[in-house]
Amino acid sequence: MGFSDAMRIAAGGMEAERVRMNVLAGNLANSQSTRGNSGGVFERRDVIFAAVSPGRSFFDILSDPKKSPVKEVRVMGMIKDPRPLRKVYDPDSPDADRSGYVTRPNVSKLEEMVNLLDASRAYESNLTALDNTKQMAKKDLAIHA
Repeated sequence: MGFSDAMRIAAGGMEAERVRMNVLAGNLANSQSTRGNSGGVFERRDVIFAAVSPGRSFFDILSDPKKSPVKEVRVMGMIKDPRPLRKVYDPDSPDADRSGYVTRPNVSKLEEMVNLLDASRAYESNLTALDNTKQMAKKDLAIHA
């Protein structure tokens, strides 16, 4: 594995964690939303990552998954959390049903904050790896000069 592969892998990890942090921030921002764009209650979202060989298309990966042991992280998509929405008794709310219950998002602020901290640390780790790779490349160039 060369320096460019190492840098591409670290940059891919940073990009994936950036997307994850944006989704987590959206979950937090909508944790109390009872009405979404489609008129329904907001549902928590999560990002799906996959380890893929650098520079290969998704079709290439499916065709020959064992071609390269070097992997990088990519965002493969986003899914809605399958956990049920919460029912909260609030008969004064305009969103309450006939029984007085309001359907709230399936978002736990504590869980989202822990996930956000995890994503932030993973981003920092990839940034450190990228910086270390740059330093090694500089030293390699200095040795060969």
